[in-house]
Amino acid sequence: MRACKRAVEFAVLTGLVVTLAAPPLAQDAERRRGFSITITDPPGIVFGKSRIAAEVEIDSPQDLDRVEFLVGDAVVFVDREAPFECLYDFGQGSKSWIIRAVAHHVEGLSVSDVVVTRPAGFVYVEDVNRVILWATVTDKQDNLITGLTKDDFKVYENGVEQEILEFFPEDRQITLAILLDTSGSMREQMKEVHQAAGAFVETLRPEDQALVIDFDDKVFLIQDLTSDQEDLREAITTTQALGATAIYDALHAAFRKIKDIKGRRAIVLLSDGDDTASQFGYQRVLEEAKAHNVIIYGIGLGGGDKRVLKEFPEVTGGRAFFVEKASELAGVYEQIALELRRQYFLTYSTTNENWDGRWVEVSVEAPDTKYKVRARRGYFAVKSDSLGTLGS
Repeated sequence: MRACKRAVEFAVLTGLVVTLAAPPLAQDAERRRGFSITITDPPGIVFGKSRIAAEVEIDSPQDLDRVEFLVGDAVVFVDREAPFECLYDFGQGSKSWIIRAVAHHVEGLSVSDVVVTRPAGFVYVEDVNRVILWATVTDKQDNLITGLTKDDFKVYENGVEQEILEFFPEDRQITLAILLDTSGSMREQMKEVHQAAGAFVETLRPEDQALVIDFDDKVFLIQDLTSDQEDLREAITTTQALGATAIYDALHAAFRKIKDIKGRRAIVLLSDGDDTASQFGYQRVLEEAKAHNVIIYGIGLGGGDKRVLKEFPEVTGGRAFFVEKASELAGVYEQIALELRRQYFLTYSTTNENWDGRWVEVSVEAPDTKYKVRARRGYFAVKSDSLGTLGS
């Protein structure tokens, strides 16, 4: 039984579930059997020209009359043959939309599916279109490199070099989300997990803050944001292993908790297996990782979901670690703490003038080939109605 009364379950942490089942129509259920429609696109955030797509299940395809796509209450497209899809321009702003797909049977039956998208929840652009990046530099032996200057870096956007405006070694406060897999398979290793993660919070400075989320088949916020190391350690040591694994839900919950906090933010995710229980999907959560300027570190214990633990850090400028034994975790957490103290802060003014919601690729490089630079891989070109900073 979980001992921490601060626990907040997944439904509170994650908010709206974006796919809603449409209410059944007052038609004979027997005649509707084997007839359904499911919206497959778009994902949770839409802007610019985006694809709307749906899949129809029907016993006899010749009995399908048409598929209608609606945005709000307006029909935006009618399709009479597979694949059922269309493009719709949602504009440059990011807001909530109700998207519906309705399949009509030749006998007058209809079935529908509804998706409610959400606003991006982040502000991207200010007058100078300033893009913020945090970079970590290592040599070929993975030793961290400090003491570099602005001239030691080059920034490219879709292959075009950009002018670096600001540069300095980063030593300002950081906000951390510590995510711990407490599924049943972790049972024999929780003592070492408690010790390693507990030591990690001891690296926090008074100006830093962290929260602790544990997850099995549900997600629990067992300690909200605090700078109190004792509270964080206590929360970590109350975790117990049971249940399945909901990695995507835990990441989504972490984004919701820290996405509006200014400055440097990082998620440190520990897991020993594949996702088996999440309500949110891989692509949806990967989209969130790309949308928010949050550095992700993945730790795989005895394996773990390599796709998540590698791709999420690669996209966000973090790093993936894989260890066989829990006794190796202390060294991993120590390395992450060291990296967070030895990063570089860079900004540049983007030359991009096309705010159509597409993914803009960004790369940070060191002209000296003996160095390797890690930073986030890009941003979504979304203009907000209010001014702010791109990727803040």
